[in-house]
Amino acid sequence: MPDFQLGSYKPALLASRRFSWTLLPPALGSLALILLLVVVVDYVRMLQQRRKLPPGPFPFPLIGNHLAIPKVKPWLAWEKWAAHYNDPLLTLWVGRKPTIIVNDAWSASDLLEKRDKLYSSRPHIIVMGDMLNQTETNQTCAVYGDHWRLHRRLTHTVVGSQAVRGHYSVQANESKILTRNLMDDATTYVMSIERYSISVVSIIGWGRRIDRMNDYIAQTALKFMESVDYIVPGAFWMESIPQLARLPSWIYPLPSAIFNGAKHTQRYFYQLSKEAAQKPGDNFAKTIIKGQQEYGLADEDVAGLTANLIGGGVDTTSSSIITTILAMCAFPEAQREAHEELDRVVGRDRSPALSDETSLPYISAIVEEALRWRTVTVLGGIPHAPTHDDVYRGFHIPAGTPIIGNVWAIHRHPREFPDPDVFRPERFLNGPERRPYPNKKGHNAFGWGRRQCSGQPLAQQGLLLTIARLLWAFDMKPGLDESGNQVRLDVFAYTKSENMRPEPFPARFTPRSEKIAEIIRDEAERAREALRIYDGETKLTMENVP
Repeated sequence: MPDFQLGSYKPALLASRRFSWTLLPPALGSLALILLLVVVVDYVRMLQQRRKLPPGPFPFPLIGNHLAIPKVKPWLAWEKWAAHYNDPLLTLWVGRKPTIIVNDAWSASDLLEKRDKLYSSRPHIIVMGDMLNQTETNQTCAVYGDHWRLHRRLTHTVVGSQAVRGHYSVQANESKILTRNLMDDATTYVMSIERYSISVVSIIGWGRRIDRMNDYIAQTALKFMESVDYIVPGAFWMESIPQLARLPSWIYPLPSAIFNGAKHTQRYFYQLSKEAAQKPGDNFAKTIIKGQQEYGLADEDVAGLTANLIGGGVDTTSSSIITTILAMCAFPEAQREAHEELDRVVGRDRSPALSDETSLPYISAIVEEALRWRTVTVLGGIPHAPTHDDVYRGFHIPAGTPIIGNVWAIHRHPREFPDPDVFRPERFLNGPERRPYPNKKGHNAFGWGRRQCSGQPLAQQGLLLTIARLLWAFDMKPGLDESGNQVRLDVFAYTKSENMRPEPFPARFTPRSEKIAEIIRDEAERAREALRIYDGETKLTMENVP
């Protein structure tokens, strides 16, 4: 049997032949017997429910599969477990409650897209929801209902498909500065990309440009996004045993520490939003603060709405750009195809513009393949949950059950993506490489149904623009080691976080001609002047916000 198949067992208390109830005082003995009876009854309930659920490893009483779930990149194991059980649906028990992992694009589409009205809510999440004070104040964790719709509608006013065209000039100008920075100093390319991505959303959200690579707000947001995997099953004992979250802090200090830290962070982002509301010009924070009473928004709601822009911008966009650079260095044939298309459509006397977008299908395919090849949100974001009981393929799915899309497995399924670890943009062109997929886009990097990432239009517009410009500007190659030899890159070297990104790797960015180098410098200088209206520093830090 594989080591993840726990099999049958007997609790230690029952298995021990040396134990005697006479060793306990009568009152404690009665209490212990009652508790044991409660555990047994609850375990029988779990096993009865398990018979109606998709297959999965055998659970323990109380803690379920908590000990069986790998603590590092569990999505790799889930892909193998689904193959072992010969079913794309996998049930894991997080404590006394089941969680369903979906490892197949078609099953995910059946549940989360075709039945999106039923599966657009959220489960009760202890840590990210209750402990981080997100359950009622942030659309990412809010249950499906009017409050969630309000947050979603307000977010769409700034990053929806119609609104993002108004942000094109900001993205274009920041990408021009990024291109120059990469040309001048390739050693800091990761921080340059992070500065670019967060500056765009900071201008949109707060009307403030991020000029420095080590900007305080940028680094604060990045650390938060790359911290603990709050939504990964098995990451916290509190998810398996919710009663731990209600223990006094002198017994178990972690819940109160997380909660107090989250409240402080929310106060910080609210103060940043209030500060932004005083700036000249339009920004999202000013709109939200102005309409706070009209919309009935708490201060925490305002903080969540603006912080979501920053969190998504600093991590998802930057990680996708770095992944594309890794792919271009590791798969030079794709880069050659991109250069040929850019030379044919754009030429080398000017940089790509918005009008070129529809004439660059291969560049678009590179963006889509990067999103598929190494998806940033490898579990598709926060789990979905049905609002009432459902039956799918004969399985009974109770209301509130967490449904997690294992995007790692979905985007590597050999049926849709043969040789999944080969970077092949042709998968997203109309040709023999393209396989059937349950949606037109051909991947689920931004999630499913009504819970798809709100910032998808902004992210895709920025990715296409920036990647087209970088490919037009540079010949990207792996960096050199101390002996001057080209470094061998590892395309599997990614961080352990659910929001994954490549581990640091050296890269070189060589301008494709002297003319292009001149254009890069000239455009960056003019872009910097155009962005000067957003200059400004904030004195707010986490330390000086009460």
